[in-house]
Amino acid sequence: MERGRAERDPVGKALGVLIALADDPDGPWSVRSLARDLDTSPATVHRIFTAFEGRNLLDRDGDGGYQAGAELFRLCGALRDGFTPLQLARTHVDALARDSGEAVLFGAYEPARRQMMFVDVVQAVHPLQYDVGLHRWIPVHSGASGLAILAFLPEAERRAVYAAGLPRLTSATIVSAEALEAECVRIRERGYAISVAQRLSGAAAVTAPVFDAVGDVVGDVSITVPEQRFHADREAPLAQRVMTTARAVTDELSRAGYRRG
Repeated sequence: MERGRAERDPVGKALGVLIALADDPDGPWSVRSLARDLDTSPATVHRIFTAFEGRNLLDRDGDGGYQAGAELFRLCGALRDGFTPLQLARTHVDALARDSGEAVLFGAYEPARRQMMFVDVVQAVHPLQYDVGLHRWIPVHSGASGLAILAFLPEAERRAVYAAGLPRLTSATIVSAEALEAECVRIRERGYAISVAQRLSGAAAVTAPVFDAVGDVVGDVSITVPEQRFHADREAPLAQRVMTTARAVTDELSRAGYRRG
């Protein structure tokens, strides 16, 4: 029923197209391909693309496709700059990347979706770097970056995550609710999460949660290391660094009075 209402709503259709563009940000985008992905008619997508083009949100690329226009870049940039946690976290994320010599990511949690996304990354100086997929929704049951959030959610919210399904992203992904609950206990006890190849094969991560002014988890700070460079003796010093950074960001959010949502 929800979908039927959205399909009869022109605003809902346009928003659905925008969300689809965000899920596949590289472009260029074709009318027929997007219509197929959205299970709607090419005529509907074409009307929306034409309206977007008229407002400089999209431009034609010369080969029958569409690409982001200047106004879409402006809007996205304005919204990104206005995301307070990112602004407050960036200095600390930069410092952690310099100190650790590894890639550092800042993740944000969305309670309505019970998912997270990476909203910022400072890449390592090493030649091997990962495409972390900024601004793409990812589950919170897989990888240290998700588990550091999951562990500090209320129990009812964790149970809702489990009930929605636990897809296996790699052979190391934890897909049992009981095993995840046990891992969450360990994470809460030590204050950070650690994983190897749970979300991305060949990558290890050490992650600490970030909280808002009232103590709700809003995201996390994560150090990502290629598996071949990650040894057991690196866990403790990396964990200490990432927890210190996460506490600094939490303090910033608390002083700013920031609350999730």
